[in-house]
Amino acid sequence: MVFLMLVPIASSQAQSFDSVSHIHSVKAFGEKTLIGTHEGLFVFQTQNSMKAVGVERFDVMGLAVFGDTIFASGHPGKGSKLPNPVGLLRSDDEGKSWKKVSLQGEVDFHFLQAGKSELYGEDAQTGKLMYSANLGRSWKTLGSNLFSDIAISNLKLGHAYGVEKSRLIISKDSFSTRSVIKTDFVVRSVEFNSKILYASSGKLIYKSKDQGRTWQKLASFKSEVADFSTSDRLIVAIVGHEILVSKDKGKSFK
Repeated sequence: MVFLMLVPIASSQAQSFDSVSHIHSVKAFGEKTLIGTHEGLFVFQTQNSMKAVGVERFDVMGLAVFGDTIFASGHPGKGSKLPNPVGLLRSDDEGKSWKKVSLQGEVDFHFLQAGKSELYGEDAQTGKLMYSANLGRSWKTLGSNLFSDIAISNLKLGHAYGVEKSRLIISKDSFSTRSVIKTDFVVRSVEFNSKILYASSGKLIYKSKDQGRTWQKLASFKSEVADFSTSDRLIVAIVGHEILVSKDKGKSFK
């Protein structure tokens, strides 16, 4: 997903959203839609209803999911005993509790992308892109971040896609080397799930079953797609100030 999404919620809605002020990230998580906010992690239920997850309240700046695992980063909330910044946290119980993984008090990831064994994150304090091949236990720095989005394919270790200056990039070695995949559309964000590559452009979402060689239009919206996320069960699109969810692989959104 796009590295930092900031969606202000109207003050009239803030009470029903437990005084949520900003949404930083939205992720499809199985059959649920997770929302990382300034006030913590929430599950989206309706446009005017979000349910807080767990008891730990922290500013969820970075949010990533893979399978049944959630990763997060950000800053501790009021009364929290977490260090500042919180580094990389992990939850294996849908966000009810969190375990410290690494970089506590050191790194504030405003972007996180998770795969089967890999993580990418941008350190907001340095602007550096960081990579882990063992789910965050150790990291290496890949230099200044040039990507607005990254998707891990999980086809092979190091195989990933990135969006750089609206171009789709592919790498087979964790971006040590990279090449451009030519598209007939400007790429804003990219996702990879169940061997399907997805990309958003303007008001459209595309999908490719052959790693970007050919594309077909999946969905069209009235406004520009700010961001989107996929799971095996859902496609979640951020369109204007609305969160739209598809449970039928993109045929319809509500």
